[in-house]
Amino acid sequence: MTCYRKASLLEVRLRSDAVPGKGKSAPRGEITEFTTAARRRMMQMMAKVERVAVPFFVTLTYPDDFPLYREDYKGHLEAFCDRLERRWPGMAVIWKLEFKERKSGENAGKIAPHYHLFVYGVPWEFPGKVEHGKFYTLDVTREPGGMAHWIEAGKASDGSRGRAWYVSDQEPVNPKGPTGDVWGPDSFINWVSRNWFDVVGSNQIRHFQAGTRVEKLKGVRGAYAYAAKRYVAKEADMPEMEHKPGRFWGVIGRKNLPFGKREVREVSAKEAVQIRRFMRRYRWANTPPEKRKFLRKSQLWSQDFTAKLFCNVEFWLERLLKLIEALPEF
Repeated sequence: MTCYRKASLLEVRLRSDAVPGKGKSAPRGEITEFTTAARRRMMQMMAKVERVAVPFFVTLTYPDDFPLYREDYKGHLEAFCDRLERRWPGMAVIWKLEFKERKSGENAGKIAPHYHLFVYGVPWEFPGKVEHGKFYTLDVTREPGGMAHWIEAGKASDGSRGRAWYVSDQEPVNPKGPTGDVWGPDSFINWVSRNWFDVVGSNQIRHFQAGTRVEKLKGVRGAYAYAAKRYVAKEADMPEMEHKPGRFWGVIGRKNLPFGKREVREVSAKEAVQIRRFMRRYRWANTPPEKRKFLRKSQLWSQDFTAKLFCNVEFWLERLLKLIEALPEF
């Protein structure tokens, strides 16, 4: 039995040396869809993260003329995350790629990519600093009388400028930076917006204004259940595509993910069967009646006796010792 303390994954399985052929895997072929196995692996990765570590949920989209970026969208994600890592070296990202048909515009009916990101290790607000990207600027200006404020703007090819406003009218919060004084806070929402706009290079002010979304989730239930199940890990029918997109999800900055402490204990076959029965009953009891018809045995265990459950591990460990006789403490 394996668990991740203070996280959400509990697993019971046979030892690898007890499963014939265990450890051998077939060569991976071309990836053409987000499979059930890929969905399961992504959710297991999220379940290993400590429950107190609540990420920001970020959505990155493309403008209407997205076919211009069809060959570069994986490079855009890499470039965006490189910027994220340079600004916050301790960050980590679990990303998911999705495709949807455009409902309107000149490319209505065509397939466009977008990304969902779970971002760990970054602040919601932070001291601002002057930035000058290729397609945007974030600068400080001073009015008569000494008042200073931030102005953020995106630059379009036609000379228009989007989103210009006062970020703060406060006194300097950090006397450092390129200008000598840093005035007021910056926000992760604004940082994502201008940096994704700069990476894509669309030159469209509307994309600068509405090409991203950042949600501040309330807790692990929001991060794991709400975001992963309803948005990121849903099993939607894949639209027909002219090319093979490769991986649909991945991790950047894995070493920085706040995983729970992994603990392993051997249990007897009798105890393992009891644990699996508790898992099955727990899952049934926590599934709405109208959705219980979708539960299958294959969702809880496989032929090699493996059973996995996404749950509050500490809650379970407190009760397993009372439910199962002769099961030592972890």
